Amino acid sequence: MTAGSVDDGKSTLIGRLLYDSQSIYEDQLNAVKRASRTGLELALLTDGLRAEREQGITIDVAYRYFSNALLALCAETVG
Repeated sequence: MTAGSVDDGKSTLIGRLLYDSQSIYEDQLNAVKRASRTGLELALLTDGLRAEREQGITIDVAYRYFSNALLALCAETVG
């Protein structure tokens, strides 16, 4: 579980976990690369709504499954 204030990097942290565990499909990664304004914006992996990407905030719940040694579910939510 992560918690923090606005712009603390929660979405980026979840995106980094997904990226490092190689739990991202190639087409998803390509879409994030195209949508990123600077470098590879890993927060875009969980911020899927256009409004979230434009405003840089989380609006909706994003569920992502990934596995490494264990299977995990990340649910990134507002506030």
